[in-house]
Amino acid sequence: MPRNITQFDLLISCPSDVEGELEIIKETVEEFNRIFGVANNCSIVTKHWSKDSYPQSGGKPQQLLNEQFVLGCDAAVAVFWTRFGTPTDKYGSGTEEEIEELLKSGKQVFLYFCDRPINPSRLDAEQYAKVTEFKEKYKDKGIYSPYSELSDFKKNFLNHLSLHFLKLLSNEGTNKVREKSKLSINGVVEGKISENSIMYNINLLASKFMTEKTDSISGKFEHIKKVKLQKEPDVKKVISETSNNDSSNKLNSLSNVGKVSLESQERMKKIISIFSSSKVELNESIITSIKKYAQKNNININDKEFFYVGNLHEKNQPFGGGPFGTEPSYSIEGAEEEKEKYDQILELHDEIIKYAQWEMFFKGLSSKYYLKLALCNSGKSFDEDIDIKIYIKSGVLCKREQLPFPGEDILEDVNTIELIDILFKPNKSLSAIEYEDYPTSIPAIEIPSSISRPTYRENIEAEKKTYKNTIESLFCYEYFQDNNFDVICFKQSYLKQNTNVLFPTILVFNAYVDSINLKFTQNIFQK
Repeated sequence: MPRNITQFDLLISCPSDVEGELEIIKETVEEFNRIFGVANNCSIVTKHWSKDSYPQSGGKPQQLLNEQFVLGCDAAVAVFWTRFGTPTDKYGSGTEEEIEELLKSGKQVFLYFCDRPINPSRLDAEQYAKVTEFKEKYKDKGIYSPYSELSDFKKNFLNHLSLHFLKLLSNEGTNKVREKSKLSINGVVEGKISENSIMYNINLLASKFMTEKTDSISGKFEHIKKVKLQKEPDVKKVISETSNNDSSNKLNSLSNVGKVSLESQERMKKIISIFSSSKVELNESIITSIKKYAQKNNININDKEFFYVGNLHEKNQPFGGGPFGTEPSYSIEGAEEEKEKYDQILELHDEIIKYAQWEMFFKGLSSKYYLKLALCNSGKSFDEDIDIKIYIKSGVLCKREQLPFPGEDILEDVNTIELIDILFKPNKSLSAIEYEDYPTSIPAIEIPSSISRPTYRENIEAEKKTYKNTIESLFCYEYFQDNNFDVICFKQSYLKQNTNVLFPTILVFNAYVDSINLKFTQNIFQK
């Protein structure tokens, strides 16, 4: 018959020179589970990097181990002999970091120091000095136990393990233990559980992300300003004014009239021979957008020189366009520096348009208020099927469909860099684990196309679907109206003892509300 069992996760944290102790720890835990676990409906599960970690990029090794399983453990056992371990960014070794961080969170650490003799030739004096220093640090705190024989270590460890966990269970039956879960909702400040819930703003407009974009745009302005194109007569106009002689006569006439460079003469040969062409002119909307940005950001430009792209021409081609290359197309003809400047102006305009959309999107997000909350179980047993309901004054809560929506030109970037997760999904820490009961993500629906390649509009619609699905999966709340309150609801399927779990997202509000605090959330919490 199925039973509800209270599970405790025990971290094994030891340097590489205590191999015998590792086996003893595993054997002792199995012995505890046989002798005491069955009778008390509990089980201790060991966690060790060798079997509970997995390859992951994006962080320092110890940081990744902490996130994967260390921070979720209920207790730890650490053993030192002659080696202290490899330093981390914050501590002298990974073992020290795990011990210190778990102690800070109020969790139990079984700490042992081995006094067994060792061959001097195998001793690393620097490592042993660190062990001695660390032992001295805790000498008067009464949290460690020395031993000189492995048999003594096994006996002491089983005794300490039993005293700690049986005290937690208090020798009561499962039904009584179940009553000892103690649930509350608390704020999360800088990764730590806080009795005070603090609402805050985020100024995304002043972020490094936006600063880098403005720097990039400013750099493009400066680069374009440095390009100096020689003013030349309009080729088509001169051609129309010359006689209908052959190409060489036309070039000679033009050379005498305009004193054109040899490079220009070569371009003219091409232009004269084209079937149909027109002079390239920058769209007025492009010029206007660039000028407005420059004026707003105090960037000085000489309009005539900045937007002058020489004598570029658009040459029509009978083929090369369309999805299969069978439709008409065109190519830009002119000097390389002219084409390069033209492309740079178009790129600048694209960046300015995208920047404006980022600015509008971030402005909307920066106008909101945010609150990090966690569901906490400070009791002695697990709880399950917990329904959480938060009552908030009507109109203050920003629901998922009310969140700012990014512009079409930045949608793909927003989806690619997973910006919604970065902005709204709280990161687990030593004090709180992540919410795990998210619904399965709904894949973006691909819009069927009549041709092999989707159109621009079809791509945009697909990106919109992806964005909406991400929002709906992350903000997995149900919303209800109750008199003058908006009610936000979600379920926590399981929460073990002495554990805090973050809400699915950081909550978003349209206005600051100073009445949302610990007392308020405790009063409205319903189980």
